[in-house]
Amino acid sequence: MEPAQVRALVEAAVAAALQNQNVIQAIRPPQAVRPVIPFAVTPAGTGNDAWDFTSGTGLKIFMAATAPFHIIYDGKELNLRDFLRRVWHRAEAFGWTDILFVTDASGTARNITKEHGCLTIELVKAHALVYLRQANRRHQASACLRQLLIGSITSKLADRLTNKKESYTINAAPAAQIGQPAPAPIPTEDGTCMLFEIIKLVSVETKATVALISKRLANLEVVMEECKSNIDVFNDVVDDLISQLEARDVTVPDMLNPLFDGYSNCADANFVKYIATKRDAYYDGTLVITHSALMVSALEKYKIMKDMKLWLKKSDEELELITLKAELTKLKTAPKTAPTARSGGDGKGKSQKQKMDDKHAWKLVSPKEGEAQQKTVNGKKYIYCPYHQTTKWVLEINNKGVVHRTGCEKMKEALIAAKAAKENPAAPEQEAAAAAMANAIEDVGTDTLLPIVDDEEL
Repeated sequence: MEPAQVRALVEAAVAAALQNQNVIQAIRPPQAVRPVIPFAVTPAGTGNDAWDFTSGTGLKIFMAATAPFHIIYDGKELNLRDFLRRVWHRAEAFGWTDILFVTDASGTARNITKEHGCLTIELVKAHALVYLRQANRRHQASACLRQLLIGSITSKLADRLTNKKESYTINAAPAAQIGQPAPAPIPTEDGTCMLFEIIKLVSVETKATVALISKRLANLEVVMEECKSNIDVFNDVVDDLISQLEARDVTVPDMLNPLFDGYSNCADANFVKYIATKRDAYYDGTLVITHSALMVSALEKYKIMKDMKLWLKKSDEELELITLKAELTKLKTAPKTAPTARSGGDGKGKSQKQKMDDKHAWKLVSPKEGEAQQKTVNGKKYIYCPYHQTTKWVLEINNKGVVHRTGCEKMKEALIAAKAAKENPAAPEQEAAAAAMANAIEDVGTDTLLPIVDDEEL
């Protein structure tokens, strides 16, 4: 086929295709133009136009906005900060944070969830009265907040709140229309006022409140004792106290030194050493740290030690010291007992040693330095007691079944004499010697204490 014929066929095919396309476009319905979706930060949209709660979308917004919190608030002051934080997050999620900003007496807008101490119920009511007279989204948000609060508190707190109903009920009349008579006021329970009243029920306001909070923050050693060395709980209490000052627009003092003092009063010795190292580095200038960073660091150390089963674990020396102190305290508070009378002779000038049978003469001989202080004689176990002036070796367990480590009468007498010597500066020389002996006993411990020997043991 000639090139000219080929060209003619191609042009005819193209023309036919174009004609078919025009026919298709002519019979195809025009496609709808997709509307531009307005940008919204929250599912509830933006602006102050009222929601249509009668529509499916509006109903979903209402149900989600008023759904109770998973953790029901119990009305305790320690949990108030977390409760208010949840309220603020819910308000952010549905775009009604406006109702939570109340203007104070100086004209400054205050976030009621964080700065409630700067506000009064009169200011909050005046703030609510403005939007309760309007048929807008802020009015609806107040109702949503009220439903949220009622469903998110315990029945006990709800009962207390009901007794304060007048504090969150406002006689709000709708705005009058031009040429129309002013409508009658309608008693309306306002969500923002209800939230403020909950805060007041939990956090009682007095003139001394700020002073008491500041005093608590300055004495964190006491707080640590109250928290029983639980660093997690301790940090929560400190955070709450700081938040209470901030809520009242009070400058928070420097918290590093009080925190160092508080952590140093912890019952865990290793944790105290850890804090001491940080404090030394801070004082030396080699560590720059804020009180928030210190609290985070302390909490991490606490959690690590807990996970490793090292928290509050006593060393063998500490356990032994605790036992010795308990024994000494028991002995010091025991009633004074008369020493057992022992005869020094038979009236014929013979000493106790001379009267003893050769079989028991060894009991009067103290072991030399380096020699064992326990021995077995004739199948019986004996132990050396340095506090007896006569018999030096006694049964490890006497005939009454008393173990020697349960106490020694001679040692008790020494402690009683020591107490008397301390109470009477003019004590005789022998009492001073007894006091020195008691101090020596406290220094070396009670491992060598023995029960007094009965005559029948000899």
